[in-house]
Amino acid sequence: MSLIEILVKEVNPMKASVITLHTVDNYGSVMQTYATQQILKKCGYDVEFVDYWRKDNLPVNRAEKMLESSTLQKLKPLWGINGFTRKAMIAILKMILENRKSPMWRFLEEKVQLTEVRYCSYEELEANPPVADVYITGSDQVWNSIWNQGIDRSYFLDFAPAGKPRIAFSASIGREQLDAEETPETKRLLEKYSAISVREQSAVVLLASMDIKSTLVLDPTLMLEANEWRKLASKPKIKKQYLLIYQLNPNPQMDQYAEQLAQKKEWDVIRIGFGRSDRRKGGMCVMLPSVEEFLGLFCGAACVLTDSFHATAFSLNLGKDFISVLPGRFGTRIESILKLTGTENRLLTRYDDFEVVDKVIDKKRVKEMLEKKRTEDIQWLMQALNV
Repeated sequence: MSLIEILVKEVNPMKASVITLHTVDNYGSVMQTYATQQILKKCGYDVEFVDYWRKDNLPVNRAEKMLESSTLQKLKPLWGINGFTRKAMIAILKMILENRKSPMWRFLEEKVQLTEVRYCSYEELEANPPVADVYITGSDQVWNSIWNQGIDRSYFLDFAPAGKPRIAFSASIGREQLDAEETPETKRLLEKYSAISVREQSAVVLLASMDIKSTLVLDPTLMLEANEWRKLASKPKIKKQYLLIYQLNPNPQMDQYAEQLAQKKEWDVIRIGFGRSDRRKGGMCVMLPSVEEFLGLFCGAACVLTDSFHATAFSLNLGKDFISVLPGRFGTRIESILKLTGTENRLLTRYDDFEVVDKVIDKKRVKEMLEKKRTEDIQWLMQALNV
């Protein structure tokens, strides 16, 4: 690139339009969105995320789901959820959901650039796509048809204008294989990309089976250095050593294991909670902390016990001791990052194994590996963007 081209680009940077799963109330999803933005900015791009909401995430549809919850169903005899009463209840719940700002959403509003237009369907995106120089599918399980309740063409950038480059940056399928009926459409959509990177080795293999070339890269949260996350973190007020639990899936065996492990190690138990059920699991429950508090809890932990991919990734990046538990499904992403960093010995396979916590993590090797891979992956991205 000539000096003139560099100067022009600095004055008038290229614009990247990114679509990802930013509307999910999940710390990992929000922070990978933020990380993607920061990485693209370092590449010299003006970044804007498509404010796309899957139908099931819209407040009106979440209100419908809440009416079917076990708690509200118990109250059904009192008000009779039908007809006018049902419509009134949905309207009230919708209003509450629209006005309630989760800590994840507050972080997004403060730190991430979203489109002014909120899109609620593929048809809306196709009719009025964001204007950009390049279109990017971001990270997280954007291509998981189970999670997305079918193939969502929005996450495959099928709305992007013809002739504009399409890139996948650390995308995830979350599965080792597709259903037979999904394969032709998935292949058709992926063949329109100019460059594809994924965050799991299983995805590389799966795409290769469709003659789609892809590159294995880190999750965006790992592409930001640990110090960049520490700068965001607030310092926890907890003085004693503690076991931090970040659990996304109901698992009584994991709950019991956490209690027994903490007793053996003489640690306090701190749990990041999402609802009332988490308060009943023992230990101190920090309910829906801010993203800054969330990061601070990781920085201060003696050990992290988790069934979350992103919590595993943060533990690795921050140099923390950790124990990973595979969730009931979509566990390939955790296995992939453990294999990549040589930390498979931190995977809990039996709930009577209390020695896993003492198995050695070569943190120097992990740090060096992440630094090397980080450099390679940024180079891949810059080449894909023609920077």
